[in-house]
Amino acid sequence: MFVTAFHLICKAQGEVRLQVDWPNYLAQHDLTWNKMPNDYFEGAFVGNGLLGAILFQDDQVPNTIRFEIGRTDVYDHRTPEPSAYETSRLPIGQLLITPVGQIIKTHLRTDLWNAEIRGELVTTEGTISFRCFVPSAEELIVVNIKTSGKEKAVKCSFRPQLAQSARYMAKRAMNLELNVVYQQNPPFIVEKKEGIETITQPLLMGDDYATAWSDHTNADQSRTLLLTVANRWGKFRKHASGSAIDALATIKGAQKRSMILMEKQHRQWWHAYYPASFVSIPDARLESFYWIQLYKLASATHPNRPVIDLLGPWFKPTSWPLLWMNLNVQLTYYTLGITNHSDLEKNLYDLLEKHKDQMIANVPPAFQNDCAGIRNPVGYDDLYNPLFLSEDPKNDKELNIIVLPWLMQMYYLHNQRIGNDQQLRDSIYPLMRRAFNVYMRILYKGEDGLYHIPYTYSDEYGNAGETSLNIALARWGFKTLIATATKLSINDPYLPRWKDMLSKMADYQTNENGIMVGKDLPFAKPHRHYSHLFAIFPLYDMNIADEPVRIPLMKRSIQHYTDLDGDNCIYKFSGAASLWAALGNGDSSLKWLQRSLEVLPRFGIPPAPSRIPTLTQNTFYSERENPTFESPISSSRSMLDMLMQDWGGTIRVFPAVPSAWTQASFYQLLTQGAFLVSAIRENSTTKFIHIKSLAGAACRIKTDFAGSVQFSGPKTAHFRQTGSMVTIDLKKGEEAILFTGKRPESFAVKPLAVLPTNANSWGIH
Repeated sequence: MFVTAFHLICKAQGEVRLQVDWPNYLAQHDLTWNKMPNDYFEGAFVGNGLLGAILFQDDQVPNTIRFEIGRTDVYDHRTPEPSAYETSRLPIGQLLITPVGQIIKTHLRTDLWNAEIRGELVTTEGTISFRCFVPSAEELIVVNIKTSGKEKAVKCSFRPQLAQSARYMAKRAMNLELNVVYQQNPPFIVEKKEGIETITQPLLMGDDYATAWSDHTNADQSRTLLLTVANRWGKFRKHASGSAIDALATIKGAQKRSMILMEKQHRQWWHAYYPASFVSIPDARLESFYWIQLYKLASATHPNRPVIDLLGPWFKPTSWPLLWMNLNVQLTYYTLGITNHSDLEKNLYDLLEKHKDQMIANVPPAFQNDCAGIRNPVGYDDLYNPLFLSEDPKNDKELNIIVLPWLMQMYYLHNQRIGNDQQLRDSIYPLMRRAFNVYMRILYKGEDGLYHIPYTYSDEYGNAGETSLNIALARWGFKTLIATATKLSINDPYLPRWKDMLSKMADYQTNENGIMVGKDLPFAKPHRHYSHLFAIFPLYDMNIADEPVRIPLMKRSIQHYTDLDGDNCIYKFSGAASLWAALGNGDSSLKWLQRSLEVLPRFGIPPAPSRIPTLTQNTFYSERENPTFESPISSSRSMLDMLMQDWGGTIRVFPAVPSAWTQASFYQLLTQGAFLVSAIRENSTTKFIHIKSLAGAACRIKTDFAGSVQFSGPKTAHFRQTGSMVTIDLKKGEEAILFTGKRPESFAVKPLAVLPTNANSWGIH
């Protein structure tokens, strides 16, 4: 039914505004500690996308706090192919603060707004107050210390650590893989020049990395510690030794500069970062978690910095010291584009652009004319890892091929949110074509006249023919290639083949429990990876709009996935939350979101197997004591999926809001089509929706408005409403507001109130 809307001719620009007292607002979401954190999974952390420090109690020197130092691109590179031992992240060492007296009280705070750690230690001999931050534009860590009483003599030192593979260290600690032969790097070299201590760590490859630090007493008797880690390998690969020269120069340069100015520039970066978008929900603990994840993401990456791995810039021995791209990297970057931080996700796609030749070399010669691929895992700045492919439909060796297709789906979404058709034509389409041509080459036509997926791997469940994961990716890829070629008027010779395969592709294998992993392989055991459900989320190839007849199948599939209790982890539960959100079921989505964020004691009486802890007090995640950065981030994505979705050419506002969330708001979330969308929900009703076009395209919005929608925007905008669907043609830079009934008195987006008793939910109290 077509409804004619009441059209208000007025200027929407400037009406909708964000009203947030950012320092006070984020202060109520700061992590706080009133006891010393014991380890990495409890500690306070800071970072700038390259260097990072995490603070907790030292386990070697009594009565001492340590700043575990990390640098993302400090890794070994002994072999051309990725190896968890030979191309692993490497440790740097720890900055130590040892008081004169015994620590009797601890107060720590992560100041989100200013991106710094503040702390006070009360000892038997006085007090030690300190601040630590990692300047956004520097390769430097800064610690300022003020003392009282005898703590004027507090000892500050640096403990270097031998460059051993993070996996070697982790496995030795767990008494695993003891038969592995690992050749140690040479010992580090400690020197002191002009009051600056430098530690050079030579590597077997012939290059090195180096740490330098200084301890300066200021005129007011406070002390400033400066620390840097230099790594020439990342910059000058042909002359990669001599990192100590760079480290020493960085400290000397910082000593001559104004710390006040450095701090000001650091804060300016962060104060511009947070207001790019805004989310507020009526659950203080979840809201705090959301903002801490945004802080964590910006601490782990900045523009032109390395791709985030499973550690971020914070070092810990781990079994997984590489880039895992069958889920981990993807979940890490799931949130950035939607939250209007596309600049921070660009490094992932720059990595793909940089190593196109490697991705082509990864496939067998017979495929290199029109295909490319990536095998999991890969190195930190290296995508070379050859994968097996075969066009033989009787091949019984697994084809493990999802990495590049999934990354290209994300790269495509990134492009659609920034609205850059030139990039789509020149960069994304050619690489997307190669990624999905792998499916074109391996699909085979059966006696039924349909195209079938051969024997492939369904991450991380197992191998089968007709894997649902690969059916979903192939369908999404062919659809998107066809749509892109049409949009850009590309007369691609492969178009007829893509269309033929898409129209005749065999359907998903199903049974009484829903979508199966593949042919003759039901989802019959507890498993964390929801790869067999990719058609529902994140691809939305099977959805409630296009195929309502399949809604019962989708519900059965998701229900069965969560009914099998076991193999539990955060992303299993956050995946369930996003899957239910895709079906518009906000209450089930919230249930699994809450489950993903349960924090249980990591020590002492073990919980029941079904209630294994999934999150730690500082919002990090421990899987068998291995950090996995992406898992908490995936839960923040689930929150966004409840508030807004943008699949199928339609923006869906509040598509899966739980019944408990009678109020919610968001500001400038970024959607496909390059639209910034803001909305407020009050008393379980949408108050208004605001849209700003960044590229100039038709905007389709599905609302929950009842009746005729009123439109406030440019006179030239073409506005149409059909039921709950609204379409607006906006030019680049134009804005519009939608509402029903009486015009709202205010279009201000404000935070929901947080009771003091509910503030500062994270940390240790």
